[in-house]
Amino acid sequence: MKFLSFADTNIDAFLHMQLIDLAKTLSRDPKLEVEFSYHSYLNKSGHFIHVSQFWMTYPGPVQLQGLKSEVYLRSFGNFYFSDLRVLQEVLQSFKQEKHHQFLKHLLLFSEDYRLEKECIARRPGMAVSFSERKKVLLTYFQRQLRQHLQQRKWLDAFFCSIFLLANHRLVQLNSPLSGFYDKIRAPLLQLNKANSTKEIAEIMQVIQKILREWDIKDMITSYLSFYESTTATFKDLTRENEVKAPHTMETEEETDGQDTEHEEMPSWHEETSSPTDSFLQFDLDQGTSTDLLGEGGRRAEDGDQAFGAVQAGAKQSKGNDFSAEMDAGLNEKGSSPGKEVFPYGEMNRCAVEKKVETRFPTPLELKKYLEIKSAVQPSISLLKQSFLKTIEHKKNVPNQDLHFGRLSKKLTRLLTDKNPRLFYKKMESPQELDAVFTLLVDCSASMFDKMDETHQAIVLFHETLKAVRIPHSIVGFWEDAADAKKDSQPNYFQEVISFNHSLKNQYGPEILQLEPQEDNRDGYSIRKKAEDLLRRKEKQKFLLVFSDGEPAAFDYENLGILDTHEAVTQTRKLGIEILGMYISNGKVTEEAQNLMKNIYGSHQVVVPSAAELVSYLVPVLRKLLFKLS
Repeated sequence: MKFLSFADTNIDAFLHMQLIDLAKTLSRDPKLEVEFSYHSYLNKSGHFIHVSQFWMTYPGPVQLQGLKSEVYLRSFGNFYFSDLRVLQEVLQSFKQEKHHQFLKHLLLFSEDYRLEKECIARRPGMAVSFSERKKVLLTYFQRQLRQHLQQRKWLDAFFCSIFLLANHRLVQLNSPLSGFYDKIRAPLLQLNKANSTKEIAEIMQVIQKILREWDIKDMITSYLSFYESTTATFKDLTRENEVKAPHTMETEEETDGQDTEHEEMPSWHEETSSPTDSFLQFDLDQGTSTDLLGEGGRRAEDGDQAFGAVQAGAKQSKGNDFSAEMDAGLNEKGSSPGKEVFPYGEMNRCAVEKKVETRFPTPLELKKYLEIKSAVQPSISLLKQSFLKTIEHKKNVPNQDLHFGRLSKKLTRLLTDKNPRLFYKKMESPQELDAVFTLLVDCSASMFDKMDETHQAIVLFHETLKAVRIPHSIVGFWEDAADAKKDSQPNYFQEVISFNHSLKNQYGPEILQLEPQEDNRDGYSIRKKAEDLLRRKEKQKFLLVFSDGEPAAFDYENLGILDTHEAVTQTRKLGIEILGMYISNGKVTEEAQNLMKNIYGSHQVVVPSAAELVSYLVPVLRKLLFKLS
């Protein structure tokens, strides 16, 4: 569990989802994702848009418009109206120039400037975001200009001046900036009128030649970035380079007579039967190609790597349909990445379910359970009586002579009564409650000072539902931080009360076996327990989650909130009502409220302290039971 921090800069999950949906809609690419980076750029081949964290320091409305403007530029502008190949070729040619940073920034700014006009012309609704973007950036670059002039970074200052002039802001160009501007004024004006990436590239070549005559230090500050894709050549595939070249190995005969020293360095591979005591371990995935019959090495042949790639991606086809084979090597099923590949979310692809068996309660646990039950008994009785009264009221409510409902056959009242009641309600046959509950309890390490009070709330939940005969389960969850690795993250589930035992009187003290453990992977746990609820035949399904902070696990902190929010959304689409209860540390902070809102939306409750958890749970249970009655 990760504690909330005053300096926390987490991304709003709702905002992130909004940007992803916007990017997918504009680009019409269902695989396109949005990530937050130092600069904004498009990685079209990787299906990623990177938006700048520059906007995260601004107030909410400004932040939203700034981020949306970057999504517009990348998912609509760059995606459809930029020639990325031309941009990459020009940037590649700049690398040999002594002013390559300045040339790169001028090229990318000119392209963004052109794309902004293109976006507004085709979609006028984008003008609001671009207008807000321009206001912020003008203020920012004016400040940067003054700073660069003081530091005598002339080309950095000149780039800021170009940005301000392009956006119709008056700038006093003192020496040497005025001299720079006079030399490239004509091509700069042409950049302003360019209608395509190719035109910008041609003008930049002119500026490139002019800059070769300048004897001045290159630009240092980085404001813009571009994703340069790498294409593997045949030479790369055959590994013909200085490091991995398949050179010929000398045989023993050739080395006879030479003074040599032999040193053995033990290595390890996953198939090694008896690993040595070496401090170093090596993955033997690459080496010199050899024939199996001889001791000498042979040079790699042209087809070796290509044949290996084909062999690794090959699989049996179904009939004459080879369309699935297009994705061979990407995933085992040959299908596109999605729910089938990562049923519990991409962030949890390496999560492994582990079940912890519940032991028989000790006499001390039995005694403590009875004490807790006695303490919460008044709340249990109150909830039970309220529930039974509601059901009784619904049974005894009049079903004749109503103002609305089914039309009665006694229509003479139209003539005899001033305010005739001509409708009735059909009598419903009494039936048992068709509902089931699951309570998920966060057993992360940060619950160490809240677990006693949490036990009371769990007992209240269990005894109340048992009293009204509603089947339920109670499960604690955590991730083992010590054993978590990149390819395997064990997640433990301890079901202290199962559906089959929930209505039996002898079960309950097992709840006290829930103890603080280590990390928590909420998104994965919610999906797993939602699966269990879907197997139940009951019509109405409810999932409650007790937690005390942000999800935190191995390689999960950055996107944990987003993954948990997606799990909650998917669970609700399956027809399961899910509610989150956040246990604070004595005070309800704005960060805690935003965290729960980002994950659970409006279906969440923030409890100021663990001591108040029972009093907050009572109205929640009353509301849920009223829904069922």
